Formats: sequence, C-alpha cells, structure tokens
Amino acid sequence: MATTDTTRRRGSRTTPKGTKGGPTPVRLGVLWGYPFTLVCRLILAFTALLAFCFAATYILSQPTNPVTILIHLVPVALAILLAMYVAEVVGVTVRPLPPLTIEALFWSIATACLTMALGYAILPTYAPSTSLALSAPVLSGLAVFLQRRWLDARGVVDDAVPALLFAGNRADAAHGLAELTDAPGLAIRAAVLPALARDRSPMAGLPVDTPKDALERMRRERVRLFVVARAPATDLQSIVATCAGAGCVVETVDELVAKAQGRVNLTSDADIDLLNRLTTQANRFSIQRQFDVLFALLALAPTLLLCLLTAIAVKLSSRGPVLFTQRRVGRWGRPFRIYKFRTMTVDEEKETGPVWASDSNPRVTKLGRFLRTTRLDEMPQILNVLLGDMSLVGPRPERPYFVETLRRKIPLYDARHSVRPGITGWAQIRYAYGASEEDAQEKLSYELFYILNRSTTFYLTVLLETVKVILFRRGSR
Repeated sequence: MATTDTTRRRGSRTTPKGTKGGPTPVRLGVLWGYPFTLVCRLILAFTALLAFCFAATYILSQPTNPVTILIHLVPVALAILLAMYVAEVVGVTVRPLPPLTIEALFWSIATACLTMALGYAILPTYAPSTSLALSAPVLSGLAVFLQRRWLDARGVVDDAVPALLFAGNRADAAHGLAELTDAPGLAIRAAVLPALARDRSPMAGLPVDTPKDALERMRRERVRLFVVARAPATDLQSIVATCAGAGCVVETVDELVAKAQGRVNLTSDADIDLLNRLTTQANRFSIQRQFDVLFALLALAPTLLLCLLTAIAVKLSSRGPVLFTQRRVGRWGRPFRIYKFRTMTVDEEKETGPVWASDSNPRVTKLGRFLRTTRLDEMPQILNVLLGDMSLVGPRPERPYFVETLRRKIPLYDARHSVRPGITGWAQIRYAYGASEEDAQEKLSYELFYILNRSTTFYLTVLLETVKVILFRRGSR
C-alpha cells in the first residue's frame, strides 16, 4: 500500500483488482524488481548460523577438509532455503506473506527431503551421517515455523520504494493517491503541485511541495521514482523533464499500478506504443529456447516412469485412448497439435461443441480430475517443447475456435501469439483458471506483461512459482 512510511498493519492483505483472490502485487524492473529484502537477509543469516552449527559438529566428531564439510552442508542449506520458499516465508511474487498452514509446512519439509536426496544422490561420496540426514528435514520445518513466528510478531515487510506524486491540481493529486493504494511497497514522500498552486496545506498527511522543493527533496531523500497523475502538458514539461534529467524514473499512476500488479493496462490509449514494445521484446531473450530444451531434457528421464504409470491408470480407468491431442494456435498464429493425457470421456463435445471448462465439469473422469489438479495430464507436453511448438513458460495456447471468437472481441488479443505458448505462464500463476471471455481478457493483461518483461530471472521465477501452484493445487479445473 502506498504510505508515508514502510510499516504495514500486521495481518492485512491486499488483492489486486480482477485477480479473484489471487496473490498480491509483485515488483519488476529497475525499481519494481525482486529485492534483496530484510526477510532474505534474515533467512540467509539463519541458514549460515545453522550451517555453522552443523560444520562445528562435524569437525568435532570427524576432522576433515573444510571443502568436504561445505559440500556436505550445501544440500542441507539449499533444503532449508527451498523449504522456506515453498512455505512462502519469503517469495518473489507474494506480498505480504500469506498465513502459514499445516499443508504448506508439510510440503516445505517434503521439499527439503527431496532436495537433500537429489544432492546426496549426485554426490554420494559426501553423504552425511544418518543423524544429520534425518534431522535436517525436521530442522527445516522448525526453521520455517520459527522464522514465520518471528516475522509475524514484528510485522516485517519489504523496504518501500520512495516516490513523489505530481498532479495538476489537488483533486487530481487526491485521485492519484487513492489509486496508488493498489501499489504496495510504495512510499509517497510528498505531493507536488505546480508553482502557481496557492493551497499548500498537507494532503492525507503528506506535505505539498512546489516543483523546486520537490527537486531538493528528491536529492535529499534519494527519491528515484516520480509518479505523474493527471496534469496539463505545460505543467508536465516544466517538471517531468527536469526530474528525468536528475536521474528519476517517471511513471504515470495507471502504468505504475499495472506494473505493481504484474499486468498490462489494456485500457490505455497507447496501443501502438504497446505493440511496438511487444514486438521488439518478443524477439529478445532468444536464450529462452535453449533453457526450454535443457530443462525439458532434464525432466524427460525422471518423468518417463511417471508417464508410464499414468498411461496405464488412464487406460484402465475409462474407455478411450491414453493420449488426447487437440489443435491449438501457436507462435505467429501457426496451428499445432498439443499432447495431454486424456482426462475426459470420449467424444465429450460431440453434442455441445467447444465449451469452456467449469469448476464441476461432468465430462472429467475421476482419475482425470486428479490428473488435472496435479497437472500430471500435461506431462506429454514436454514433447511439444522439444518439437519447438511450445515453451516451458509463455501464454497458454488456445483452441482455434476460441481464438477466432476472442480476437474479434478483445483488442490486442493476437499479440499474445508473438511468442511460443507455454506449459505454464505468468497468467496461470497470477490469475484463476480462465473459463470465459472476461477471464481471457484479464489473463491477456498478465500474458502481455510477461512478454514485455521476459528475462532469465522472470522465466525461472515463473517455473519456481509453478511448483508451488502444483503442490498446493491452485487454479486448476
């Protein structure tokens, strides 16, 4: 929430408009990036302390090379960090932290066990004692619990980004401040009105500066973000260019709120500018294809046995083929066939024609419902990734029938086809499962945001967040 300080009422939750109870805003980019926060520092300090205790214990019991000891403890430290990430003691997209549940605590310990098992399987020579291997998951769960209790007791939050708000008059400034409540982690230091404005009384507890005072405050308080509400062009030219020249990032209120929520403002009139940025960015981050192939190959071997077991279960549970194929629209509008494990009855749309999925879909088999909630039905799409039809991360591919309908009703809808569709994506982890034209438009705002901000960090973040979506079975139908 936009405030004059960095404190936030403990236990409060904010939800972006249109996310249907989804996670709270994320910061991306130069100012809205994944910050190395106080919470991260606390976690690293806790992990370092724990690693030191393990190392001391190991040295006392069996003196050896310090490098060997470090290799012993790397899986333990990673297990604890991942346990805290899964339990959302700290995260890259969730602000503020959600309540800690027994389910999240269980999955955090399970993640710790899996991480250590993989680590020691790769380095069996450096496997620790049985007591250490058994105690580490317990310590991971205890670390998650104690860290959350400590954070909840002190109301620890991320450092807020200092900013100034400029508007043409007091009414526009008040409106801008109200809109910025949808941008958590933003600390407005002052409202700025043109030099001719006579009323300089405080607004919502904030001082009202002249442009000259604002520049002095910017240098004194190291403000790097200048937010513009509605204002005449003549006023903007006199102050915004000066702030930009002094090192500030200039944003409008609407665009800043959209970025804070991880989405694109589709109501903006700057469609040509948006399309220009989209087409330019769509041809960048070319290394994503290399990441896709690498991760798909790494995932292929461990999922083969799971795919075989799933295929047998599908065949025995209901009549019909094991695999389900369907035409979807891919990059540049090219059609391709997507592969999934069958989760519905045969000829499910013979009488109805193409329809949206629903919460209690009668076409879904009992096994199919489990496969859909755990995302196991999408494992065959690794083949689509290797064939080049899909990416691991990107907009979800849609059927030609719905594409034809949506492109006529939703402006910029075809822009999502500028990149490869994905098995998972920013829209999937930030918005509930889309089952209507309204949902498709909301999800488009998140899909275009991902295209505009594609990077290695963002790509890996979506993959990590998808793991949590699968573990906690969020958003599937």
